Amino acid sequence: MEISGETGTFTISRIVAAPVERVWEAYMTPEQFVQFWAPAMVEIPLDSVVIEPRVGGRFECTMIVNGEANHNAGTFVEFVENSYFRFGEPAFSEGFSSIMAFTSVEGGTQIDVEQVGIPVEFLGGANEGFTSVFDQLEALLAKG
Repeated sequence: MEISGETGTFTISRIVAAPVERVWEAYMTPEQFVQFWAPAMVEIPLDSVVIEPRVGGRFECTMIVNGEANHNAGTFVEFVENSYFRFGEPAFSEGFSSIMAFTSVEGGTQIDVEQVGIPVEFLGGANEGFTSVFDQLEALLAKG
């Protein structure tokens, strides 16, 4: 895919039926992360996941799409345990950052995602991708 250099912003939210601490654990534990982070039909090998939960820590994984490996390498630039994190991924797009916030609400946890500086070529599939991710996260959380 050719990237034009134009970027935009994407936001999405979902309430999941689990406490913030449980949702946070799923995001920070590689063995759980690989079960939901990739949209359906995409694989993330466990040995490709690096999550260093601190400012300056790495946030990396490789997504296998139709047999092709796509490595994602970011760095946490903000990190507040059980609350939110922001990571940048300059190799993906200069100025790109993704913020994930976790808020306790009645019935569970609200997850708010905001991606800034995302190439416009990826905006069209972002909603479908994150909807799939959230669906898989809910299935993982329902297992206990």
